[in-house]
Amino acid sequence: MSRSGFVTLFAAAVLTASAVLATASPAAAQVPIGDFYFFDRSDAATRRASITTLAEESHVTGAGGLTWSCEDGERRLIVSSTYLGRSMRASVRWAFDGEEPGDSESWILRRTGMAVIAPAEVETQFTRRALGSKEVVLDLSDYEYRRHTYTFTLAGLAEALAMLQCGVGAGPS
Repeated sequence: MSRSGFVTLFAAAVLTASAVLATASPAAAQVPIGDFYFFDRSDAATRRASITTLAEESHVTGAGGLTWSCEDGERRLIVSSTYLGRSMRASVRWAFDGEEPGDSESWILRRTGMAVIAPAEVETQFTRRALGSKEVVLDLSDYEYRRHTYTFTLAGLAEALAMLQCGVGAGPS
């Protein structure tokens, strides 16, 4: 399947999965920005938005998504993946622009077992690095210690983060 066909097909799946990020409300806007899609699910009472880019699908790891979300000013970094397990945490390593991956970090595993959330201090560091990079490779470990590796391109990240309006677009101090 071509990347554009995959992106179109998977974008619908990401929109559906975005319900995990916030309480269910219809998507008011879906806007492409570089490699990202901006989703606005705000209502009169709550500002909810996210940006997502998709990894190339592989027959081994399936498809993955890299998402920054914002709800009422609070931001999160979420990586969706194939099933990782039912524990509370998952091991994650990441590397930007061809560098060697860093040490494993423990990220929060969503109850579905199909997404991890970066701890706040990791999200801040990761976002700063991402803003100055062209791509990131994320390596997630599942319940059987198998690695699931996803490569995400980051074109348009600064513009997409600025649309979230929760302080994510600010570069390094």
